[in-house]
Amino acid sequence: MSQLNKFKISLPLAKNSANWRHWWIYVGLGLALSISISGNLCAADLKFSESEPGEPGVGWQNSPFLKSEIPLITSWGDPNDEEKEPKNLLPPPIDAQYTIAPGDTLRQVLAKFDIGRIETARVIKSLSKTFKPRNLRPGHRLILQIQSPLPPETQKKLVSIDFTADAKTDIAVIRDGRGDFVAQRHNRELGRRLAYGEGIITSSLYQAGTDEGIPARALINMIKVFSFDVDFQRDIQQNDEFALFYERLTDETGTIAEIGPVIFARLKLRRREVKLYRFKLKKGEIDYFDNQGRSVKKFLLSTPTDGARISSGFGRRRHPILGYSKLHKGIDFAAPRGTPVYAAGNGIIEIAKRYGSYGNYVRIRHKNHYKTAYAHLKGFGPGIKSGIRVRQRRVIGYIGSTGRSTGPHLHYEVIYKNRHVNPRGVRIPTGIQLAGKEYKRFKAERKKIDRSMIVLRKKNATDTKIDNY
Repeated sequence: MSQLNKFKISLPLAKNSANWRHWWIYVGLGLALSISISGNLCAADLKFSESEPGEPGVGWQNSPFLKSEIPLITSWGDPNDEEKEPKNLLPPPIDAQYTIAPGDTLRQVLAKFDIGRIETARVIKSLSKTFKPRNLRPGHRLILQIQSPLPPETQKKLVSIDFTADAKTDIAVIRDGRGDFVAQRHNRELGRRLAYGEGIITSSLYQAGTDEGIPARALINMIKVFSFDVDFQRDIQQNDEFALFYERLTDETGTIAEIGPVIFARLKLRRREVKLYRFKLKKGEIDYFDNQGRSVKKFLLSTPTDGARISSGFGRRRHPILGYSKLHKGIDFAAPRGTPVYAAGNGIIEIAKRYGSYGNYVRIRHKNHYKTAYAHLKGFGPGIKSGIRVRQRRVIGYIGSTGRSTGPHLHYEVIYKNRHVNPRGVRIPTGIQLAGKEYKRFKAERKKIDRSMIVLRKKNATDTKIDNY
């Protein structure tokens, strides 16, 4: 304190420049002394306290990384459980396939895979909202996923079922997150293409077309187009020529999914040549016409079934069962049992029942005093009964051997003004004749078709995408 007092007393005594220099020295020494004293106090006050581990505090000195013991790291689960096998883990579903056979039902198919009755009923109920299970046909291929049970359960569960309903539609039934079944319909994207084929008939039109790579369905469509105008049992001869221009529907892989309609067909026979073009009328009706615009469609079909041969003609003959000569009032077409039989023309069904020696029998009344009759049928077509209207080519029955018959065949009669006439010799009224603006439209369409066929012929019957033929 004495030194400070002297310092304070001596300051006012500085009166010259030399004394000013000493004064600055004294000021500097005084400041240094003050800092030293205050520094000793702060060091004592700011001495770090040794806090206990885990004691709350602020600052880096409380970081867990500076503590003597490393804290335990906790996890979401017990580490011991990670080494154990999971309990009650379902095995992956089993994939299975099944092709529908004649007589199969969906209920029977699921039972074969040990699916319970209650679950099967739920599947059928869900599927019925999108696709009727009774419409499953032989050849439909089902793809199933089946879940095996976990003990103590013993019943398998269906996870999903998929199949292609037709060329344009896929169907799926899947189990959702709640365990319910949901049916889904998926429309397939099909491309429309054109194809052309031609050849020479050596044994049959069907065989010649198959040899040229033309699908069977396309050949059947061609035969139907010509069925009004050509007798395939008598008119077709060896070395006759044919040509076919038709549509194909293909999926995204290019695989043929469906055969479309015939666009043009030609038969060069020994005595004549027949060319037919597909044409849509203004009213929306589609028909086939020759070069002059005459409709190929006749009032009645000359052959009311496909792929049949004439086994017995019209006229007097020795009856194969009765053993004596008798007038055969129609034509017999031999074909495999179950082959569809078509209505020869539009009309009203007068009779559709068992009819004596004719067996299962159908008779149709047409316009212009014509009637047609069909005998020895195996059975009747869907919905066929007396009094209903039918259109030409509707399936009215199937070839069989009921009644007085020696084998499966169709007995076909044509009745005109209540008198039996020869179906092969009667002059059947023809269809319409295009005229005026309709005929002009037809000629323009015919030219487009001809140009498209020239292109395809050069490409040797390969497919090409349709723009607008």
